[in-house]
Amino acid sequence: MYYIILDMEWNQALDRAHTVQQPVLLRGEIIQIGAVKADENFNFVDKLKINVAPKYYKKMNRHVEKITGITSEMLAQGESFPEAFERLREWCSPEFRFITWGFDDIAMLADNLELHGLDRSFGSDYVNLQLIYKNQIDNERVQWSLSDAVERLQIPMDAQAHDAMNDAWFTFEVCRKLDMKKGLAEYSGMSAGQRPVISREIFRNIPDIRRITTEQQFTEIPCPECGKVLSNGEWLSLGVVRKNNICSCPEHGEFLVKLVCKRAAADRWTLTRSLYKSDDDAKASYQKKLEKQHAAIEKRRAAKDAKEITNDNDSTV
Repeated sequence: MYYIILDMEWNQALDRAHTVQQPVLLRGEIIQIGAVKADENFNFVDKLKINVAPKYYKKMNRHVEKITGITSEMLAQGESFPEAFERLREWCSPEFRFITWGFDDIAMLADNLELHGLDRSFGSDYVNLQLIYKNQIDNERVQWSLSDAVERLQIPMDAQAHDAMNDAWFTFEVCRKLDMKKGLAEYSGMSAGQRPVISREIFRNIPDIRRITTEQQFTEIPCPECGKVLSNGEWLSLGVVRKNNICSCPEHGEFLVKLVCKRAAADRWTLTRSLYKSDDDAKASYQKKLEKQHAAIEKRRAAKDAKEITNDNDSTV
């Protein structure tokens, strides 16, 4: 068994109008693959870097170019994605498991595989190192960046970040600072909290996201089992662009609903509505955050009332 520590960089559409919709909604097109191969004791075995020439997003998005240093001219010098994938697949064999920092790389790989008619399940049994890091080092934050972990573990950051090979190597160094034998043994319990999505819908060209929890097109959610409209609980606000809810069907139980908004243009938003099966942990987390939301609202209300009383007293003096 080998562990393949994988990192990738991807280009994005110049704007919403140029986003590829078929055969997959292409959030990004892979332009660089970096990987480190380690044995079962996390001793270094080999490394691989591949530059990939995109098929659709051939001009560099300005933001991506800024953080990666990759130019449009450099893109054209890479291999096609099918060629790059075949090299990666052969290099990974025979028996391996991917390790990534976060969930995004494998999801992006799956989209790009589907885009080219290849097996999108390749590498789907992977390890998100963030979860092991949080469990062993610091569970304070919801999500740690790779640079946070490198700094916390005092790993010399002597190469440019947002280069796929360099980031794969930094991730490998984080592995070597952790108790990976223990982490991998416990991983199934950690990853159980990452629920598989049941359904996902995308709503586009939304002018005002302040009303997403009051408009029926967003809040009337069909049960994935019977199609009846789920009963909504109270919407939990996790900032302006994220809302959660626990919705229920009398016959098929409770579901966790997540609304996430992203700006698509100066005056337009895109809303992604994801549905998951709820459980005790999801409901407990929802209730805890809802209580904090109620307390914050009550605190603001009390402060407002106190201010009004002070103003009334001042006016009568």
